[in-house]
Amino acid sequence: MAWMLITSGWILDLLSIIWIMLILLDILFSWITTAAKTPGPARYWLTKVAALPVDILRRTLPTVYREMDFAPWLAILLLILMKTFIFRGMIYWGMLHQPVG
Repeated sequence: MAWMLITSGWILDLLSIIWIMLILLDILFSWITTAAKTPGPARYWLTKVAALPVDILRRTLPTVYREMDFAPWLAILLLILMKTFIFRGMIYWGMLHQPVG
């Protein structure tokens, strides 16, 4: 049971880092390439994958204020908080429950 908690904690920690990087790349590309009418396949899939947690926030909270959408930044903040407190907590909880010897 302890090894399952440790392994799942590390996997979720790594996935949250990857998801944060994808959201940041999507934000960066949206700032840089505003004139592109049709994005390429890599940009299309990047936007689709990065938009999953962002769209969940957009559906549950009002995230637009004066034409500025704060949903990507809130998603990054929530992913960092989950990474810091939940996923790392899973790792430490699994370390505490390892058998001695």
